[in-house]
Amino acid sequence: MKVAGPAGALVALVIMGVIAICAAEGLSELTQLFPAPNAIVEYVRAFVDEDLAWVIGIAYWFTYSSIFATQNLAAANLAVYWGLTQVWQIVLFYFVTPGVLVAINLVGVGTFGWIEAIGGILKIMLVLGATIVLYVISAQPIQDGFKYNQDYTTNKYRALAYVIPMIAFGFLGIETVAVTAFEAHTSRSLRLPSQSIAYVVLLLYFLCLLGQCLNVSWQDEHLPLIYGGIGNSTTDTNELKNPTSSNLTIIALWAQGQKGLAGFLNGAMIFSVISAANTSLYVASRTLYGIARDVPTTNRLGKFLHSFSVVVPKTGVPARALIFSAGAFLWLPFLSLKGGYAVQYSTKVIEIFQISASVSCLIVWASISFAYLRYYIWLKHCDQNLVDKYQQFNRRDGSYRPFTVLAFLQPLPAIAAIAGCVIVFAFCSATWWDKDITFSKVAIGYASPIILFVLFVIFKLINRRMWIRTSDDFAVLSQTLDRLKWYKTDELDLDPQTQREEEMRVLSPPQVSRQDLGEPVQT
Repeated sequence: MKVAGPAGALVALVIMGVIAICAAEGLSELTQLFPAPNAIVEYVRAFVDEDLAWVIGIAYWFTYSSIFATQNLAAANLAVYWGLTQVWQIVLFYFVTPGVLVAINLVGVGTFGWIEAIGGILKIMLVLGATIVLYVISAQPIQDGFKYNQDYTTNKYRALAYVIPMIAFGFLGIETVAVTAFEAHTSRSLRLPSQSIAYVVLLLYFLCLLGQCLNVSWQDEHLPLIYGGIGNSTTDTNELKNPTSSNLTIIALWAQGQKGLAGFLNGAMIFSVISAANTSLYVASRTLYGIARDVPTTNRLGKFLHSFSVVVPKTGVPARALIFSAGAFLWLPFLSLKGGYAVQYSTKVIEIFQISASVSCLIVWASISFAYLRYYIWLKHCDQNLVDKYQQFNRRDGSYRPFTVLAFLQPLPAIAAIAGCVIVFAFCSATWWDKDITFSKVAIGYASPIILFVLFVIFKLINRRMWIRTSDDFAVLSQTLDRLKWYKTDELDLDPQTQREEEMRVLSPPQVSRQDLGEPVQT
């Protein structure tokens, strides 16, 4: 809102929400059909490219492992509202909170699931409650519409482009249903969350942001600096009068004299951030576990990485992957403790990681949508052969099982998701459209893509593998579908012996090589 005004913020939110919905539509179909372990990586591996799948896995792990660290930092920053000293911030949010979240994840998916369910309900209640409060205390309509802040850009359209990549951070997580799909008991339980999560997130965010716009001016001095002050603004929120918070809801409540309610909501927000960090740790650990399962053990490095696929027998939790994911970026919040001349550089490093996480996830969304698009095309090439047990993949005869809101429009949503992610990726350069290009500006938007591209090139040079070919050869398609299909109990009426065989296949899936699939391999 500080860059593009109320209308610009709302439009940017809707644009980003539509992109998220389009990406979620294709992913929902794949999740309902193929609730496989490490699903996001497996979809890219099966329908696009094996080397790209490795890169996507690394990008996805980085996204949530780094977010876990920055969410603990965000909780500590919220606690400043009560005047919490730096020592207590370090103790409570840099050590105790990560330790508790690791312990929660170690107890097993059953307990974790209940905690997540309760936390999710409370978070939704928080957003709805805060939104209602904002509408109740609103004293006047939005005074300003589509504006632009001259400290950051020169016109309202560039301001909109500036804001959209920042909005993307709020939609991270719409794809996590696919990560948890393998541990779901039935595929039916995946349908509602996978097809509705992006719509619910957009609706809640829009209502909440609208309420904030009704109460807080886009020129309010408490609003935080953007990208650590990449614009010309030099205002330091630490020098402002109370409230010591840059949260729009807290600012609005203080303006109306509701200090007690502001304190309660601040505590609820800390709980929400910690709950989100718990989810991030789960996703990061399961992603690392999935990557490690496929690492060759022909050398010491491979054996070390493969060790992250070891699970605790009693709980099935990949403890090593969990602890490594929690500790990989544990140092990041400590950069905020630097003072004096170094503070501006440490702040920029933190923001580079925060925005890089969003950009990395956009790359993941684009890759998933591309995987869905190639899956769609491949089925179309072989639709005459989709009979018997493959009848469920035929979209034309009414036997296609997955349901999503925009299924009838496919593949247009998948194409829109790919195009949208590319456009948002291009908008990351908006920070230097009207200002000088600096290293920090480039790094914030493009550090992770450059690193991921280099990794992809290295994988290609080492492995020299072809991309997956979506040909008319149904034998290859059928083997790919069989490899991805992880049956859930509501899909087949299996006798006990067959059910046991399916469970063993899930626990020890066959390793299918490109030669087994009849795909060409360059040597």
